[in-house]
Amino acid sequence: MKDRSTVVILICIIVLGAFIWAQESWRAKNASKRLEQVRLFNLDAQTLLSIEFASSNGVVRCVKENGVWMAGDGEGHSGRADEALIQRMVSGLNSMGKGTTITGKQLSIRGIDSTEYGFTDPAVKITAVDNQGRQSWLVGRKTVLGEMVYAKAEHAENIFTISDKLLHVIPDTPDLLRDRILFPGDAAGVRRIEVRGPSGFVQLVKDPQEGWRIQQPVAARADEKEVNIYAEKLYRFRIIDFIADNVSDFSIYGLQGETRQISLGQMDGSSRMLVIGDDIPDRPGYVYGRRADDTSVFSLSADILPLLNVPAERFRDAGVLSVPPGSISSIRIMRGENQLDLAYDGSRDWKITSPMVWDAEPKAISDFVTLWVNAVVTEFDVNEVTAPVEWILEFGSAETGTTNRLEILNAQGSKEGLLIRRDDDPAYYRINLPMVPTSIIDPLAYRSRSVLNLNPDGISKITLLKEGEAPQVIERMEDRAFAPVSANGNVRVNDKALDKLLNRLRRVDASNFVVYNPRDLDIYGLARPSAELQLGLSDTNRLGQVMLVGRETTDGFYSMIKGRDVIFYLEKPVVDILTANLIQDVEGLPDTVE
Repeated sequence: MKDRSTVVILICIIVLGAFIWAQESWRAKNASKRLEQVRLFNLDAQTLLSIEFASSNGVVRCVKENGVWMAGDGEGHSGRADEALIQRMVSGLNSMGKGTTITGKQLSIRGIDSTEYGFTDPAVKITAVDNQGRQSWLVGRKTVLGEMVYAKAEHAENIFTISDKLLHVIPDTPDLLRDRILFPGDAAGVRRIEVRGPSGFVQLVKDPQEGWRIQQPVAARADEKEVNIYAEKLYRFRIIDFIADNVSDFSIYGLQGETRQISLGQMDGSSRMLVIGDDIPDRPGYVYGRRADDTSVFSLSADILPLLNVPAERFRDAGVLSVPPGSISSIRIMRGENQLDLAYDGSRDWKITSPMVWDAEPKAISDFVTLWVNAVVTEFDVNEVTAPVEWILEFGSAETGTTNRLEILNAQGSKEGLLIRRDDDPAYYRINLPMVPTSIIDPLAYRSRSVLNLNPDGISKITLLKEGEAPQVIERMEDRAFAPVSANGNVRVNDKALDKLLNRLRRVDASNFVVYNPRDLDIYGLARPSAELQLGLSDTNRLGQVMLVGRETTDGFYSMIKGRDVIFYLEKPVVDILTANLIQDVEGLPDTVE
């Protein structure tokens, strides 16, 4: 019983499948019939195997061989066709809609036959072969009123009028369908370039991570921009015209050797080699060429010859930095046992992270990076190098996950330019920088010039101590106003000086830095400062800040924030504001700040 049920189910499945197949076949046939009612041609470029146009001018025959379209004259002379042009031609034929229909019955009534419409000696006979078989159409003479031609399927009775644009879709010669593109794809998709020319063999390969690299005759980083320009120039060239097809002896055109070749490989694995031959006699400015996988010879502009004569040096990356400047997120500078580390926090701020932690000045970082961005190699592969390595610079990029390491040799008084090594490359290069400033490893060269940033509303008490004068102390009251901390009612706050001070404390910038971790503050007049500004704070976890002002020099006043051990210069106008008298007699003392 169980076996019988299985058989019944199987029969049902077979019947259902047959029904579905019959329905789909009926729909397909009906769709095809509907197209036949409005179109003369219904060709599928994907299944088309060949198409031929025979006219009084000759034969144009297109055949798909091993997936590649070939165009020829039907007598064995053929060459690679442009598939896009074939597709466009087929699309043009399919767009030809039927106009007036003249049936066999109408011809019989009129007492005429198809010869009256030019089909005995047709203007064009079109024959197409696809996986369904062979079809032929005849194109006769033009209609009396013009702008239309008569056309019919070869073995059918019905005649149709078709737009005479059909004659423009039909190619006159095979050359109109020939592939004139030298290389497949486009310049952006090129992943391999090989050139054999007077300068020797040059091979370039694009690595997914490292970008373009030279593999022959040296292993080195390539200049991305230079390689792209070269590829774009190649893609501008086109075949001018075709000289000969099915050539067996290329020596008569100078195309038999391996000394003038350019090969490009695309990212999809496709590749093509161009072979360049002799100058064409009696045609100045043109040379013979051929594709290595084709037997046709064609003409090219002689402007392509300079692209054969390219030394590897042309593609060498002359830039010192390999990390994109905009992606640099860390910098390490080493000289002997000394090391300085700079890091980008991912938002907008740079920090000095070693040997101490400070905010960094963006412009100082930018100037340093710009110095090395503008550094270029002036001489590759310098020999007989004996100088020791003096500096090591490392530029890291979190974005790309790469580090660019530069070893800079001791200049030893040479004025020819510094010698460097890049990353893992053992070769030495000479660059256009004559020296490395010793200041590049000084943390103060990158420290933010901002030495004090306070919110005036968070300042609760201000004490000003000046050498030889009584302390001046003011404190913020409940009404948020400042008042002198003194029992003497004959004094008041110098509002003008206070306003200028509070505004300045929002940001105090050093004009320059002097030293950090000073051994002796007395040298700078800071052991016994000429002025001390103590600021009590209420809006932070710090109790306060103390600014010390020392001896005056031509560069400004030596100054420091107590506890930070960094001495810097403050300009005189800034010091005048920071040390202006905060208290004056009620009767009024002259303001000390202008």
